[in-house]
Amino acid sequence: MRVRDRATLDLLILAAVHDEPGDGAAVAGLVRERSGGVVELGPGTVHRALHRLERNRLVHRPPGTTGYRLRPSGTRVLRRRRRDFEQWVDVVKAVLPAGGDDRGR
Repeated sequence: MRVRDRATLDLLILAAVHDEPGDGAAVAGLVRERSGGVVELGPGTVHRALHRLERNRLVHRPPGTTGYRLRPSGTRVLRRRRRDFEQWVDVVKAVLPAGGDDRGR
């Protein structure tokens, strides 16, 4: 499954880095593993996102390492985006027809 928007991509990457700091391949592998193989993030996608998150001071690579870690600001942003995403999911579920009934009426 393709991640279609930057906000969701950032949320997945920040969550992965939060739980297991690592390089782009490790981050992509963790997202793939946790999604049961449903979400496949290409290496270019992950690396571009990590560099953008680094420029925005949400992640960093400590000297002498290749793995990314969350900065305190990244932890705060992850917490806020997770809360916002969970609220969004609740809203979408409330609007969808009950019981998966998607027939028009």
